[in-house]
Amino acid sequence: MAEQHLDAKQVRKAVKALLGHRQQKNTLDLDAAAFTLQVGLKKAPVDPSPKPRLIPLPHRVRNDQGDRRGCLIVKDADKPWLKALLLDGERPGAKTTRTKLDGTRAAKMARRSESTREAGSNGDDIQIEGIHKVLAMSKLRTSYKQYKDRRELRDRFDDFYCDDRVVPMLGKLLGKSFFDRKRQPISVRVTRGPESLREQLRKADSCARFVLKEGTCAALVCATTDLNEKEIVENAIAACDGLVNCVPKKWRNVQSVVLKLPDSASLPVFA
Repeated sequence: MAEQHLDAKQVRKAVKALLGHRQQKNTLDLDAAAFTLQVGLKKAPVDPSPKPRLIPLPHRVRNDQGDRRGCLIVKDADKPWLKALLLDGERPGAKTTRTKLDGTRAAKMARRSESTREAGSNGDDIQIEGIHKVLAMSKLRTSYKQYKDRRELRDRFDDFYCDDRVVPMLGKLLGKSFFDRKRQPISVRVTRGPESLREQLRKADSCARFVLKEGTCAALVCATTDLNEKEIVENAIAACDGLVNCVPKKWRNVQSVVLKLPDSASLPVFA
């Protein structure tokens, strides 16, 4: 069966109706409202994953980048140079090796070494925005053992990122508090260097984040009322295509697609 895509005219009608509804109901509300795209599936996914997936959008949804606070979770050996890079703007120095300190079985039995970098010994500064704290795994284990501590950490930052090598260990350490609020960290590869890390953070900040959960309803925020009508329509279509590509059987498993605002009815754009 050929893939079916949204009709731009139908999406435009829904967007226009939702914008009109908001203008009539919230004439004095200056805060932006989020457009949520909801896709109804015929069959629920058999292998849901808590790992966030990034869906590229034509127009940036979050316009408050300067006010957002980000936290990067990394291995102990990588914290010094990443902290110097992200908080002080210092380029990392030469590569070196250190004994593993993450409490892994390899560290306890074989005392193997892992490669890392020296902090801030390579000259020119580099500007990478979005990260306000670099958190080592050992600190996460010891200082955030209690639920109230993890909840405080969750609420202190807007965005969370992590080294892709520590992803398997974060589920138990972060706990249900993060997953219920969809605050799972976005994985990045810190070993590729400063320029690559900056590009990965920029990409993560400009994409919609989607988590494939259990059940037959998949949803994500695709736009806000800060965008104009044309931009909202383009974002909604791109978000739907990206979301559908993440579900089993793709468009053959799609039963309905609706668009809504927080205080509005759901308007169908595909059925």
